[in-house]
Amino acid sequence: MTYSARDRSAIQFAGAIRDRTLAALGEAPSTAVIHQIAEEIHLSSPQTSRLKCMRLANGWTVEEAIERFHDMCDRSQIKRRGLSERSWREWEAGARPDREYTDLLCRLFETGPVQLGFARDYTPEEARRAQAGAGDPIADAATEASEHAEEAETSELGTGALERLRTQVIWVGRRYVWETPLPLFVEMRALQEQTRKALERRIHPTQAGELYFLTGALCGLMANASMDMGRRVPADTLARASWTYGRISGHPSLMGWARGMQASVALWDRRYEDAVRYAGDALTHLSTGSGGARLHMLRARACAMLGRSAEARDELHRASQARASGGPDELHDEIAGEFAFRPAKEHYYAAVTHLHLGQAPRAIEEARAAIALYSADERENRSYGCEAMARAHLAIAYVLEDDQEGAEQAVAPLLELPPERRIDSLGATLAASRSLVSDRMARQIEGFCSVGLAQTRDLSFETPARALNP
Repeated sequence: MTYSARDRSAIQFAGAIRDRTLAALGEAPSTAVIHQIAEEIHLSSPQTSRLKCMRLANGWTVEEAIERFHDMCDRSQIKRRGLSERSWREWEAGARPDREYTDLLCRLFETGPVQLGFARDYTPEEARRAQAGAGDPIADAATEASEHAEEAETSELGTGALERLRTQVIWVGRRYVWETPLPLFVEMRALQEQTRKALERRIHPTQAGELYFLTGALCGLMANASMDMGRRVPADTLARASWTYGRISGHPSLMGWARGMQASVALWDRRYEDAVRYAGDALTHLSTGSGGARLHMLRARACAMLGRSAEARDELHRASQARASGGPDELHDEIAGEFAFRPAKEHYYAAVTHLHLGQAPRAIEEARAAIALYSADERENRSYGCEAMARAHLAIAYVLEDDQEGAEQAVAPLLELPPERRIDSLGATLAASRSLVSDRMARQIEGFCSVGLAQTRDLSFETPARALNP
């Protein structure tokens, strides 16, 4: 017998409901239990006829049901009828048997014609409830729970719509790696409005969790874009919102990433103790894998800025351990894009840390490793912002080693960046190095910083190694 997709679905529903009920029961089901199973099958699959639900509740095939029908006739000393498989399937498809067959089917299933879908019950709802469960608080509670479950099962947000929203969030996060911040920020905000409106609709709890997660991910991306455009206060606010959405959705990796974003904002604000604290809190939610490595690297950078060299070195070591110890993470490794923390970015962070530790040769080594990895990677993984920052720190490391030629070679590709790609942190880093470089290179940097940046800053510093923002 070949079954249609709808038949297969009904059979699977029924089998799951029957197996679950019988497993909990632990004994042969009574007629009342069979009727309860049939009702639950019908609720789960309303397009399935009640006669078919009753057969499936008993666990019978059509052939077995016909055999049981004939056995019943024999036991009751009723003359056998010429019941065929074709007739039975027609009844299950909506045809009605004659009065005599209706009576015999009711005998077989120990019920009435209404329960088999052959007649309608015109008893008013209030009277039917009173008859079924008058004075029975257990029955009343069961009815209320069933009705609420039916309402909860109905969602105004289809699976396809939720999948589309998730795909759009993933795509905008991946495009951020190679596209400019401002147009994407506008797109992210519009997309977030869609996720918030979806949360106002009647949805399943699991759908709500996914929507809160997607909304939080968009807050995180918008925080990153705000940072790149030199807007640190909005960036911190958006990162806090991202953390809150991560907590509501039960998504620790988003909570960890968002706290890391706050640590990054604090680094650029020179609130280094805050950066250490934020990254430390983040590690309570996310301590392994690439996400954990990112957080240890942020702590390393902050500790280096505070002059806590031993702690900074320990954090660098812990970052390597975290990456090696963790498995794939949904946010950092599956959604990835701007959320990813690939080895190239880890080398770039290491270069910054070693530079602040006064270890220019090691900073050069790490920055060159980062640039080599970015240059060899595919477009969707090649973050132009992080690659540019690695080059800027490489240039300053060369300057500290009295290698002006190496510094000019490192800076040359940056000077060709179009204005819309000149992120704020890049301009700030280059501006901080102007007094250390040759006059020609200083003029080039001044010209670079005067165009396309959201803000320009003249940064003072105490020693060459501390001249840089992170």
